[in-house]
Amino acid sequence: MNSYDQQALSTVLPTSDEWEFGGHLYGLEPLALPPSWLPREALGVRPSLIPPPREASASLTPSDAANIDRLFWFRWITGHQATFILWQILSSILNEAEQPDADTDALARQARCLVRGCSLMLLYTSSPPQEAYERIIREPMARLHPNLTGAWARDYASVRPLIRGKTGLGNPDEASALAAECELHETVHEGIAVRVVPSGVSLLRTPNERRSSRPLRRETLRWLYDGIFLTTRLPIGYRTLVQQLVRRLQAILLDITVNGLYPSCASSTAEDPPQLLSTDVKELKASFTDTLHALIVCADAEPGAFTPHSDSQTARDEQIQKGFS
Repeated sequence: MNSYDQQALSTVLPTSDEWEFGGHLYGLEPLALPPSWLPREALGVRPSLIPPPREASASLTPSDAANIDRLFWFRWITGHQATFILWQILSSILNEAEQPDADTDALARQARCLVRGCSLMLLYTSSPPQEAYERIIREPMARLHPNLTGAWARDYASVRPLIRGKTGLGNPDEASALAAECELHETVHEGIAVRVVPSGVSLLRTPNERRSSRPLRRETLRWLYDGIFLTTRLPIGYRTLVQQLVRRLQAILLDITVNGLYPSCASSTAEDPPQLLSTDVKELKASFTDTLHALIVCADAEPGAFTPHSDSQTARDEQIQKGFS
């Protein structure tokens, strides 16, 4: 990566509880990802998320209709960017699990945490009320490509077998817990589809799918999908990848702490569908903040590296487990 590319990336870790992302409140940042997942590295110094003070409520709450729209567009783009990074880290963990001396039980717990993070990003990106989702998300997406689909996401292919329940990891108990987390992910996906697109049409595609006279090649579609979410592929290192994740999780933490998953400034009279009213989904929503912190733990290849005065795998697992409590 040349110096020009390095200067274009925002990789400075959070230094305060104030908004430091995107140049303005609910602004966006471009994301740089490697062409494929990278092996995890021991990070050493602990990146940390900083919750906002109580008095930050007024400064982080959208003040008018334009800023409400900006908030939901921020969630849509930034939540997807965070998901892309989580998929890459999950791919790395699945590769580690294939090594002869791998602690597959610990890796299964970390994979479960990452899948939970992906489920929360599904809820986060699809949090607008139905009318707002149609206007702010689906209509702009349709102008970019009427048949847009998440199947074009470059980083999803290597984790799809796990999320779809076709790959197991860990001892029977850990494998069962991971499989249940993957099932919950699918339930959430079905639930948000019913919530924001009651017609049953795809979350992204327009109702009348257009046939292309000359279909684009798969690689072109992947480039298009990356571009929609302000993502480019560069030969970055693993630390740069994690720094970008931390910046996004910090911004999401500030937003979700002040505005909640469903902001009162854009309330809806429609009830959530049954898929999103289960006890498991309610517990998932309640775990949002703890899971954001735990995701950073999962990004580190060194057991216990994020726990002061401890280098034990047990301490690391305790931090991850907070996301499930």
